[in-house]
Amino acid sequence: MTEGLIRILRHGGSADRMAAAEALAALGPATLPALLSALADPDPRLRMWAAYTLGLARNPEAVPALLSALEDDDPGVVKWAAAALRNIRDAAGGCGCRFC
Repeated sequence: MTEGLIRILRHGGSADRMAAAEALAALGPATLPALLSALADPDPRLRMWAAYTLGLARNPEAVPALLSALEDDDPGVVKWAAAALRNIRDAAGGCGCRFC
């Protein structure tokens, strides 16, 4: 199932990609390896959707890979990696500073 949803992230239309991202996030931690692999894929569009999906999943185990994605050459990947990191931080109750 995960492979099929990743395939949709790679080749689907926008609505299909959104639905696949939501389905992958709902499947929980079992999808993390596939999403981390997609985040390292040569296709920037797939990397962007992987970062977006990791943000929906809010799994703190994705933080190191998302931090690396902030250095990606594609601005869309950087944008969604940053958004994913914010989602993970917010789901954890903030970063611990007095402003979160």
